[in-house]
Amino acid sequence: MTRLFQFGTSSHTVSRIRLAEELEAASSKFHIIGSWIGVIFDPIFGITDYLNIPHAWQNVFVIRCSIAIIIAMAIFFKKKYNYSAAYLGILTMTLISLQNAYTYSLIDIDHFLGHSLNYMALFIGAGMFALWQWYYTTSIMAVSAIATIYFFTVNPQLPVQQALIQGGLLLSTVAILTIILIQTRYSLTVQTLAAKLALEEANTALNEKNEIIESKNKNILDSIRYAQRIQNAMLPTPEEIKAHFPENFILFKPKDIVSGDFYWFGEVHGKAIIAAVDCTGHGVPGAFMSMIGCEILNEIVNVWEITASHEILAQMHIGIKKALKQDETNNKDGMDLALCVVDKEAKQLQFSGAMNPLVYIQNQTLIEIKGDKMGIGGADVRERVFTPHTIDISSPTTFYLFSDGYEDQFGGENNTKFKRKNLKELLLSIHQQSMDAQQFTLENTITQWRGTQKQIDDILIIGVSLSVNSYQ
Repeated sequence: MTRLFQFGTSSHTVSRIRLAEELEAASSKFHIIGSWIGVIFDPIFGITDYLNIPHAWQNVFVIRCSIAIIIAMAIFFKKKYNYSAAYLGILTMTLISLQNAYTYSLIDIDHFLGHSLNYMALFIGAGMFALWQWYYTTSIMAVSAIATIYFFTVNPQLPVQQALIQGGLLLSTVAILTIILIQTRYSLTVQTLAAKLALEEANTALNEKNEIIESKNKNILDSIRYAQRIQNAMLPTPEEIKAHFPENFILFKPKDIVSGDFYWFGEVHGKAIIAAVDCTGHGVPGAFMSMIGCEILNEIVNVWEITASHEILAQMHIGIKKALKQDETNNKDGMDLALCVVDKEAKQLQFSGAMNPLVYIQNQTLIEIKGDKMGIGGADVRERVFTPHTIDISSPTTFYLFSDGYEDQFGGENNTKFKRKNLKELLLSIHQQSMDAQQFTLENTITQWRGTQKQIDDILIIGVSLSVNSYQ
């Protein structure tokens, strides 16, 4: 790249070469246009020579035409030799300055001021089209001044003092202002381009980082969605539950694709066991806990054939502590759950809860049985003894198991929790509806309650209706 454009240290991390290229691109059209103006208008100004120096205008006109040809050739050969367009501007200004310096030595006192004004127009025009460092403009001005002094010495027409009074001082002032104008414009252009390139580089870096983040996010989401398929495969199928509980619904809304809540179902010796489990955390950590909890429940019920609700919870506690090595690691993760064992032959339901309750409705009356105030697992070394609650289900009974995600959801006009009280009132009001209608009402209610608020936790509600048909 040409060395015409040189830069000091920039506050932006911008390549000096690229900045020079951008400046060349930005200035090229100005320098080329300025050179073409010189080619076109310099010969035209020969008219003023005819009026100002009628005795020598032909010689000056030949010089003007020669300069125009030289500049035009330089423009045409630029593409071939690939030199900076700024050279065109420097060449144009230098040649025309030398021409004007020579013309000064031929002008008398009556026409001196007019020619000075022409010279000033040259400087002002240069300030409009030149875009380079101040010392290039200063060098052109110095060459012009030296040439003017030389021609005045060789061909003196006016005393120096008279030349200064008739426009020389004004011309010098305009020349100095032109240098300042060009330098100011150049500095502002460099700063603007540097800021533009810095912004482009920052955007490029940001886009690259965004692409990396998007790629990682996609990989993470793909992994989580795959984990969701694994978790869903772990859950009991609707057909499996429906075979034992024909009238049921499961409202299951994970907060983050995979869930720390899960539901479990098993059947041993004619007893159907169903549970709603809320593990520590949600998302991926909660999902890991849910898989551990599911496997432990499978072992307790399906392998060991334990069917007493309180014994299942006690064994769950032991199993979680052992799986997470909580006695050695002081790991505090665990789970809350509500579990029911339905014996259709005996027409009894046995319930035990670790923190979470059972809500059931008989004869239009809602009853809540609270779970024991102790969870499954955790760092507490005390033995866990859970309470069994037996309920007669010889009359139509609808029961509900749930985690705390629904009742803890924020929303409403005052952005408060939904609360268990409102959930129980809602369940009582809809318990005679079909299971599908109940699920729809529950989901629609919490969606409207949440409004623009984010879901803060996994949501799980299990509803089962035990009617006469359930025992046939």
